[in-house]
Amino acid sequence: MPVPFDSGRYLFVVTSMFASITIPVTGGAAEWTAEPAVTARHDYNDNINLAVHPRSSVRSSFIAPSLDLGVNTPIWQISGGVSASQRRYSGQEGLDRDDKASRLSSVYRAERNTWQLNASRSLNSLLSTDVISSDTGVVQVQRQIETESVTPSWTWRYSETTTLQAIYLLSNVSYGNAQSTGLFDYNYRSATVTFSNQLSELNQVFVTGGYSRFHVPDTGFDSETRNLQVGATRSFSPTTQGTLQAGLRRTESFTQGGSPIYTRFSTEFGDVLVQTGVTQDSRGENTSSVFSGSLGRKFEKTLASLAVNRTLSPSGSGGQTEQDAVNFNINDPLSPRLTLSVNANWQKTRVFEGNISSSGLTYYNFSSGIDWRWLRDLSVGMNYRYAHVNREYENAAADSHSVGLALTYRPLRMSISR
Repeated sequence: MPVPFDSGRYLFVVTSMFASITIPVTGGAAEWTAEPAVTARHDYNDNINLAVHPRSSVRSSFIAPSLDLGVNTPIWQISGGVSASQRRYSGQEGLDRDDKASRLSSVYRAERNTWQLNASRSLNSLLSTDVISSDTGVVQVQRQIETESVTPSWTWRYSETTTLQAIYLLSNVSYGNAQSTGLFDYNYRSATVTFSNQLSELNQVFVTGGYSRFHVPDTGFDSETRNLQVGATRSFSPTTQGTLQAGLRRTESFTQGGSPIYTRFSTEFGDVLVQTGVTQDSRGENTSSVFSGSLGRKFEKTLASLAVNRTLSPSGSGGQTEQDAVNFNINDPLSPRLTLSVNANWQKTRVFEGNISSSGLTYYNFSSGIDWRWLRDLSVGMNYRYAHVNREYENAAADSHSVGLALTYRPLRMSISR
């Protein structure tokens, strides 16, 4: 059975223990750093819920302080950070929230081995996040997500051209008061092993094998996935690099009977979940392709990147979702003080597990922004964002437009060498 987390403190106890073990008594001079920052922002969104009807326009004020700390030597590094945000809305009730996040990581490098451990804990909003995830666009009411994760990894350089890497992920996700929207807490763990070989200065090939387990305690749902992929990375020029990998996955699932089955229905007052039955003990199998690819090009000043992928991701819908995604990004420093960014994302999600019917969707967004470095440690940013979602259980698509103005104070990084 997956191991649940009782508290976010568990993550940092484990990471601190790892850090204390890996830090050698001697290892060269250490550099201690601190990077504080604070952002104040004001936004307008004409459809914050991404609802077909009724649409609700809101204004929001946002303030977010953060602090990153670190200590570095040629052999080991430890870094951590905390951030918080307070968002207040006008125009609709029930949206105010206070988010927070913390992280801690440690790295130790030997002659041929590198050990690393990352831990994080966050509390944020499902509806208002700009990050595209397996739950993006699923619900039309704001819900809090609490995420805790631990990721240890080991990299062994067998020779100058051959490397073996092993990564393990253990995470726990819970949703605040979200049963009415059909979201369920879940545990997820995965292990991947990658063998890579540098064939030449321009070409690298690799093979990756993976195993993952997904568990939903409230519904008695479990699934196990095994996958194998092969890929290659090529440097076409000093400014252009591409990576492509593809393979197959096989997923076996088991659902313990007795859990309620919910179906979404659209009404004039919004979408509602209605129990339409209970589950029976069942087993299922699913086989599909998995792939990912990326292409990056750096021009004289502009950086452009394109990425495509098909993945199987854990979701709060009660099962895992298969996602096809395309992401395109441009970052262009127009001048030493002015930077333009353009981002476009497309995602199609299919749900083939769990006990929520008709929850697939197509989602895409486009955003552009400009950042002006007013002073050395003070910048002003403006952005526009368009989002569109088409849910299987709705007869029409929903979209939203938002604009924002942000002021960021980021003093120079404070550094002390000892």
